Amino acid sequence: MAGRVLDRTQLVHLIEKPTSSCIALAAMAPIHERIREDLLIKERSLWTALTSADPGPEIEKLSNSEANFLFPKTPILTLDGEPSLQQTLKPPFHHFDSFELKDVRVIIIDLMAGTVTYNINASKGKEQYRATGSTTWSQASDGEWRVVAHTETLL
Repeated sequence: MAGRVLDRTQLVHLIEKPTSSCIALAAMAPIHERIREDLLIKERSLWTALTSADPGPEIEKLSNSEANFLFPKTPILTLDGEPSLQQTLKPPFHHFDSFELKDVRVIIIDLMAGTVTYNINASKGKEQYRATGSTTWSQASDGEWRVVAHTETLL
């Protein structure tokens, strides 16, 4: 169908008796919107966890078993690396007091993966933090979205 110009009769026929490819195309928009909404909710959950008093357990729940976290001035963190994500994020770890994500974009890679990119404005006490961030998510076999990679780059 792509690239073809349809006359009125053909268009009416497609509306009355749509092909399977037309039905699939029509179904994609709602699925993509649902994925977009799910990823935005998960990203908000990730940032809420990052600003909590003890983020480690919640971050671990949100993460794929092989997830990588790249924070500024920190080695790449994994669940089982040295130092582990849990070790690094245990109390008294306190990433930020408040945060705001701006210019948020969701890139749907496919029905099981997506990336969220944004600018971060955050603060800890009087210290301001400006960075770009991205998180890539994959949907596991249980239907839950999990972090594959999270990156923050200082501006």
